[in-house]
Amino acid sequence: MDRKADSAFMRQFAGVIAGFVVLTIALIFLARHIQPDSSADANPSQGVLAEKRITPEASVRYGYEAAAALAEAQAAAASPAAEDTVVDGAAVYNGLCVSCHAAGVAGAPIPGSEQFAAREAERGHDGLIQNAINGLNAMPARGGNPSLTDAQIQAAVEFMLQQ
Repeated sequence: MDRKADSAFMRQFAGVIAGFVVLTIALIFLARHIQPDSSADANPSQGVLAEKRITPEASVRYGYEAAAALAEAQAAAASPAAEDTVVDGAAVYNGLCVSCHAAGVAGAPIPGSEQFAAREAERGHDGLIQNAINGLNAMPARGGNPSLTDAQIQAAVEFMLQQ
């Protein structure tokens, strides 16, 4: 190979590379022309949904602002609204207790059965209420619903005793 052949090869190679660069640029412009503008959302609610997904769930507070917020949260937790609490034994039983006590799951006494009467005779009325509040064997405390009040638990136990 001589110098002339090397020079011809380099010109051809540079021409092929330049052709590929021009072809690539042409394809980019063609694709941009065919594809609609992606910055304009077809559905404006997508932006709102995206904002909801990226908003922080909580924030860190410190100093006097944190102390005031903590005191407010503790006061709200300590005094639940009495008018929101419904004391209906049938509703509590049918909403939570029936899932285990109707079928006797894991030894749960079925209301109206001899086993239930024996438990009442053994532990007494208050003992049954304390078992429901604190939990016993496989039954979790408050039947697994910590938001139930003592009055609701008592009403549910009394409803079960009437069965």
